[in-house]
Amino acid sequence: MVMACGAAALFPLTTISLASSTATTSSLPIISASFCRLPHPQSPFCCIPTGATSIGGSSIRRRFLQLRASAAEEAEKHNVLVVNTNSGGHAFIGFWVAKEMRAAGHRVTVFTVGAETSEKMNKPPFSQFSELREIGVETVWGDPSSIGAKFGSNASFDIVLDNNGKDLEAVKPVADWANESGVGQFLFVSSAGIYKTSDELPHIEGDAVKADAGHVGVENYIGQLSFQSWASFRPQYMTGFGNNKDCEEWFFDRIVRGRPVPIPSPGLQLTNIAHVSDLSSMIALAIEKPKEAHGTIFNAVSDRAVTFDGLVRLCALAAGCEAKIIHYDPKALNIDAKKAFPFRNMHFYAEPRAAKEKLGWKSKTHLSEDLKARFQVYVTNGRHKKDIKFELDDKILDSMKVPVTI
Repeated sequence: MVMACGAAALFPLTTISLASSTATTSSLPIISASFCRLPHPQSPFCCIPTGATSIGGSSIRRRFLQLRASAAEEAEKHNVLVVNTNSGGHAFIGFWVAKEMRAAGHRVTVFTVGAETSEKMNKPPFSQFSELREIGVETVWGDPSSIGAKFGSNASFDIVLDNNGKDLEAVKPVADWANESGVGQFLFVSSAGIYKTSDELPHIEGDAVKADAGHVGVENYIGQLSFQSWASFRPQYMTGFGNNKDCEEWFFDRIVRGRPVPIPSPGLQLTNIAHVSDLSSMIALAIEKPKEAHGTIFNAVSDRAVTFDGLVRLCALAAGCEAKIIHYDPKALNIDAKKAFPFRNMHFYAEPRAAKEKLGWKSKTHLSEDLKARFQVYVTNGRHKKDIKFELDDKILDSMKVPVTI
């Protein structure tokens, strides 16, 4: 039985575009990472000598200053390549970053792994790539391991963001090509999952990491290359439009059907869920401030944690329903918590300290509001009406003699 839960389910999803400009890519002024078209020594990737010949005449001097001002404005615009994964919880990061960069006036190309005709492209965020093309983002597909053949060795990209590779084997071809092509800034989307378990939380940049983790090898490698600026971003759990990972939906599935929500005891475990727009704004600041970002690891997370029980209550509030929480001990019931629950059964959260201190970043989202938006998508997609099996839930609840009314 599906419960009628609040007014949120009655309203259609409204999609708000991040980009306010409809200019085509050809109309954007682009500056190369390797040279400046006009004398502007303050360009973040420009190495032109600062000396200037004295020229007489106020009108000529005024024109010279105008040209310098124009160059300064032009120098702030870049040609950005986003290498984007075609699956998993990070897939929608590239979509949001592309919109953020395009709204700032940058030229953007999204290079997605695989083929445009793949069935994966029928799901968000890829099914919404038309939104990117409408605002001037170029979308292409292919194999990142052959990126040199795709774009050539003289590509004019100033910035490359790798939002695909999880290990050095996947990222090295992209990083090497970018380095040899004279790309000024290289950014990598890593993972906060590489931190070692610690008695001191939250995790901050510099905490011990798992040496054998693939993302660690990538971070170490790109730091050895000759980029003028590089940085790595470690997201944790994320929410937002286009997310393909079932996190909030796991809670909604149970809440809207009036089922008890089984939570590993004691329910006070802390985790972190950030909206993807906060991550894209952090990356945007790193592009805006390449010197400050250089050589830095950034925890790309929200600045607030939430308990498991608290997340149930927030999801229930978003759905306009009441929720019944049932706590259980996975070990006592011989239940694999990794299969029965969408989050790590432990305190696991990080702090975005470096982004705040080095970039002046601030979170602009609130989890309670984010969950309301996610619930609208949930209803719009009709998932609240789907026939879903709860076999593991039933096993847990049966072991605890908790009745389920359907």
